[in-house]
Amino acid sequence: MFRIALLAIVLVSPASAQVGPNIDELAKELANPGAANATLNFKFEYRTFTGTLPGAKDQDSFTATFQPVLPFVLNNGNNLIFRPAFPYLSGQPSYDSSSGSFQTNSRFGDIPYDLLYSWGSDGWTFGAGLVGSVPTGTSNSSGNWLLGPSALAVKTLDWGVAGLFPFHNERIGGNGPDTSITSLQYFLFYGLGNGWQIGTGPTISYDWNAANGQEWTVPFGLTVAKTTAIGNQLVKLNMAAEYNVVRSETFASDWKFTFTFSPVTKNPFLR
Repeated sequence: MFRIALLAIVLVSPASAQVGPNIDELAKELANPGAANATLNFKFEYRTFTGTLPGAKDQDSFTATFQPVLPFVLNNGNNLIFRPAFPYLSGQPSYDSSSGSFQTNSRFGDIPYDLLYSWGSDGWTFGAGLVGSVPTGTSNSSGNWLLGPSALAVKTLDWGVAGLFPFHNERIGGNGPDTSITSLQYFLFYGLGNGWQIGTGPTISYDWNAANGQEWTVPFGLTVAKTTAIGNQLVKLNMAAEYNVVRSETFASDWKFTFTFSPVTKNPFLR
């Protein structure tokens, strides 16, 4: 993880820092998944768990994820945006039915990604694309290749941004369990001025292969974000807390706390 992040920092030149009247406009753009802003996202997540399995409430985990956002502005003015993510899971719990206890693993997880084609019209940003996941073969890997469609609709307003990002992941190969999950990220961010925002951006999911009554995961959350400059580097700082109001009763995460540090950069693959 450290080597990947270091290589990315070396390859990508920082964007010029211009904190001033336009900082709130930049903050709105950075909250829009369809906008053409390159960033390096360093995300740190802490999760707690609950459930009816023995010892479920004693489990927790930490995930560090590096996710570059690489936008390509096409000749027609629209955007092609690629977002791969490289997660490292520390203390990831799994239940061993033979021993009747939890085991933990610290390894890289699968590599999720999305490829989005986006365009704008009258304050709206629309998009369509693909999402998927590449297995890494570690003990924290699902063992599956996933692929599915995605869509995006974002409205930029004077006070902030609001939008929906539905997507679906289906197993297309691999040796893991059958996977068919439909998800919807909903987000709304209100600008407080001087680069500050408050809002929410959780992801609801429905597992088509889950046991009856265990299909839905429905989180609610609160996010506080700040777009600013550290020296000559523009960055976005993001802190969020989410609680899964609806979740699997057997074993599932209940709370998730996230901190994200996102330098605004130039795409190294564009002149």
